[in-house]
Amino acid sequence: MRPKFPDATELLRQMQNGERTAVSIVEEHVQRLEANHLRLNAAVHVFKDEALAEAQNPRPGPLSGLPISVKETFALGGHSVTAGSQRMPPIHWEQDAPVVRCLREAGAIVLARSNVPEFAMAGETENFIYGRTNNPLDESRTAGGSSGGEGALVASGSTVLGVGTDLLGSIRIPAAFCGIVGFKPASGAVSKDAIWPDLQGLYLDSWMGVGPLTRSVRDARLVYNVIAETPLPAAQTPRGLHLIVPTQFELEAKADCINAAYVMAQTVLEIAGMVAKERPFPDVKTHFLNLQQLLAAELEQPFYDMLTTAEGQKFSLATETLKQAIGRGTIYSGLFQLMAVVPIMKPRKEGRVAEIMQLYEQARTELYQLLGRNGVLLLPTIGVLALKHGQMNRASLRPGVNGTVTAMTFCNYMNLPAITVPAWKDPDPETGLVPGVMLACAPGAEAALLDAAAALEASIA
Repeated sequence: MRPKFPDATELLRQMQNGERTAVSIVEEHVQRLEANHLRLNAAVHVFKDEALAEAQNPRPGPLSGLPISVKETFALGGHSVTAGSQRMPPIHWEQDAPVVRCLREAGAIVLARSNVPEFAMAGETENFIYGRTNNPLDESRTAGGSSGGEGALVASGSTVLGVGTDLLGSIRIPAAFCGIVGFKPASGAVSKDAIWPDLQGLYLDSWMGVGPLTRSVRDARLVYNVIAETPLPAAQTPRGLHLIVPTQFELEAKADCINAAYVMAQTVLEIAGMVAKERPFPDVKTHFLNLQQLLAAELEQPFYDMLTTAEGQKFSLATETLKQAIGRGTIYSGLFQLMAVVPIMKPRKEGRVAEIMQLYEQARTELYQLLGRNGVLLLPTIGVLALKHGQMNRASLRPGVNGTVTAMTFCNYMNLPAITVPAWKDPDPETGLVPGVMLACAPGAEAALLDAAAALEASIA
């Protein structure tokens, strides 16, 4: 059953009309957060006293008085980033990350920091420091990752909105699994300064975006306009926009409701005035295999370096394999699974990494030309519903083409702004879980993307 919590836009209206105060809203969310903590374990730090004090006289701005959460990998002045790792030395920050500063300057009140999988590199949120985060729709299932704590906090009504990072689906997976909206902007649209990991100098940096997890599409636009380098114009109808419907796209859906929601989404958007055009995407399989090679090549050494302890003890895969076998591992199993497959996926041919990057750049250029400023690509968000704990890592961290995540990752290596919208009108009849529908666009067409997403949300959420 869909949780009924007012979105940020409605709460702001209530405050402006004198129906609510910032204090009452913060108190309400503190109560929910505390009530949910034992069953969800989504927050790693709670700033109850500070938030309540700030609510007495909130800073004016477009987010004034709203209690929010931020991912543990974001710098927060006076606190350390652990990335959920016992091995990595904590990184202490004296100042907020620029994106956090923008949120505070807009009047938002930071109530909590949210849990992540170790190194923010898994589709499940669990680590040895803070433990496992559960899905608010079904506690036996994962909230997704790596922004899983954010997804659980926003979906459970513990915070009004949150911000996370997305390298391979880390905003959109939790949003889809928890039944909320998740928006991954283009890589350069929102500052990534003072956010772990620092990928500057790597091609993977162009895959990662910083964006909001919210209760509505209009909230996603609201937050984006606060944190983005270039704010968007006012929302309008998507009539006349091109709806790109892919064919020959390597996809797999594990639940009938995923396909049903996807078909419904196309119908809804055509009724809203969008013009559907089918286009083939025959190279997705090749792109996905290249993804695995590039990921292994660029992250192997940085991860080994970061896993060196403060005492100088270097990470050994052979030693860790033995420790994992006897239940005494020093890293979370999801990260271990990734580290274990890296040697298999890493390219052997000299110059192969440069060749892959060139192929991606060529594909991006062609795709941006296809989409233009008025093209919106329609895709399922992910080919599975929220899985039982332990199943997502096994399903996603393996070599080979994985059709359940090909749509998700496509938007990262192509650097497409992408938003997932929950299809609450097409829930799974057995579990009640909700599928997500994803829309994507070329960088610079975010206004069209959110216009289409709002129309979609009005009919399927």
